[in-house]
Amino acid sequence: MTTIPHLKTERLTLRAPAPSDFGLYRDFYADAEGSGNYGGPLRSDQAYQKLCADLGHWHLQGFGKWIMERREDNQAIGGCGIVHPIGWPSHELTWWLMPEHRGHGYAAEASRAVIRFACQTLRWPNVETHMRDENAAARRLAEGLGGKVVRRETFPDGVTRDVFVLPEPEPESAP
Repeated sequence: MTTIPHLKTERLTLRAPAPSDFGLYRDFYADAEGSGNYGGPLRSDQAYQKLCADLGHWHLQGFGKWIMERREDNQAIGGCGIVHPIGWPSHELTWWLMPEHRGHGYAAEASRAVIRFACQTLRWPNVETHMRDENAAARRLAEGLGGKVVRRETFPDGVTRDVFVLPEPEPESAP
């Protein structure tokens, strides 16, 4: 069984998803605006399947998504990690946040920690991410992380996306 490591940043702890996170998943996937780029909105049972899939991904592939928790109050605010769905051309950095926590830099902070984990622990030379053309916020985040478009590809869902390569971030001081 895979042990899911914890990652710490200045403001966040990235920890393993747990059954107690179901409410977070349910609320995120019920929000049509926030979850629209992640297959939502979804019913509660479908949100639970997402939680199960996120846990299973770790055990099947050795990497996956973490839950983002604010260190100041241990409040779970979203998720961030790397997935590689079967049939997709490559792995992908992904993140999601509850609406009230967007725009505070949490996704960028968590993404840098996840990219560093992929480069240093998994020994990947870089990390990729891709998003729908209309997802301007995700594009800005990818560019802010130093991402460069390396190709345009049509994915198994029929959507053509830019594929960004994200370099390893500069080292941070220990939190």
